Amino acid sequence: MADNFISIEGGRNVVGDVYISGSKNAGLPIMAASILALGKSTLQRAPVLTDIENFASILRYLGGTVIRGPNSLCIDTIHMENRELPASLTRTLRASILALGARFGHAKISLPGGCTIGKRPIDEHVRGLEKLGACITVTQRAIEARVPCTGLQGTILQLGTPTVTGTMNLMLAACRARGITQIRNAAREPEVVGLCRCLISMGMVIHGVGTDHLEIHGTDIPLRPYNYRVMDDRIEGGTFLILGAMAGNPLRIHGCREEHQTVLIEKLRAVGAHIIIETPSIITITKAINPKAIDITTGPYPALSTDLQPQLMTLLSISQGVSRIHETVFERRFNHAAGLLAMGAKIQVVGQTAVIHGVQRLLASTVAATDLRAGAALVIAAISAEGVTTIQGLEHIDRGYERLKDKLSRIGVVFRNEENAVTSVLDLAVAVKA
Repeated sequence: MADNFISIEGGRNVVGDVYISGSKNAGLPIMAASILALGKSTLQRAPVLTDIENFASILRYLGGTVIRGPNSLCIDTIHMENRELPASLTRTLRASILALGARFGHAKISLPGGCTIGKRPIDEHVRGLEKLGACITVTQRAIEARVPCTGLQGTILQLGTPTVTGTMNLMLAACRARGITQIRNAAREPEVVGLCRCLISMGMVIHGVGTDHLEIHGTDIPLRPYNYRVMDDRIEGGTFLILGAMAGNPLRIHGCREEHQTVLIEKLRAVGAHIIIETPSIITITKAINPKAIDITTGPYPALSTDLQPQLMTLLSISQGVSRIHETVFERRFNHAAGLLAMGAKIQVVGQTAVIHGVQRLLASTVAATDLRAGAALVIAAISAEGVTTIQGLEHIDRGYERLKDKLSRIGVVFRNEENAVTSVLDLAVAVKA
């Protein structure tokens, strides 16, 4: 989506098949893992997204070669060398901190960015790396890590919170530590499991995959390059499930794994959506006729993902009764409420809780995406609302949803350009037949 805004004519159902892309959140740490190998690694199903391309720029800056194929990335790390990563490469990408845990004895990274949804502290990263033996210096602008001449030493790392990026960063560092590293209270997200499996394919010995107690057997030799297929994007899959609960008639979602959506499916059925599990990775959903209010609480996996909370707020804004959302992961993840209020929703935010009084329908407006998932929530709202809604700030959405406009157009969403022309695959097909 080249423009910085998009206009959607709402009030229509979505129908047909949508295919989920490879996961950005799984792909980024696997790209970082390529630094641990000498040679050419291939990441299959790497989505074409701003965050993926930004991390490719980081690898190129370090001396690597990154070539994009039709549906893959080839990463050659043979000529990589240590360089300080400037703010221009790290300020918009939280995952840039993953480069700290990899190959070199010294690294300096300008403090990373990402969505403005909370503090997202790096304390767990710092404490864990220090316990492994690294010397860490944190300033207002950068993080610097030095490994002593004796190298890193495996140890027991007890995380205060099951941070996903922290778990991944410490896993990458533990690959280079002598002996065994245990990470307790580790994140259990499927993306962490994907990184574990990739590292195992590269020659690492890792026990406890999928649990909150990981055991990594370090090595001082370079790992094998990988040829790895990234998992389906479960957050994109969840986003389309929520869209289907609002407007599906029906919507069939390919690459949406039931095992990754258990809590969400339970909540959508409670709202009133009709869901059929056709295969372990194909789900058909039909909208709730009279959606009902429910309460939700976000949390670390396997609880409901905070990355789906904004989209669920959109659904609950038109559900009969009073719903409550308790956000336990980030302290500023209700930014999307302002856009929904502008569209007629009734939402009260008190601290980490949002109270939603369902309305009959949302109304068109001009709104702005403030972060990635807020943008997705507003797109869903625009599809449901009466009239033409304009959403600004598409650069946020482009960070995490591959070919979103094309996918939506193919299931009947109507877009309007500056000349107010219809741009929907289904509408164009009808016009041709006429």
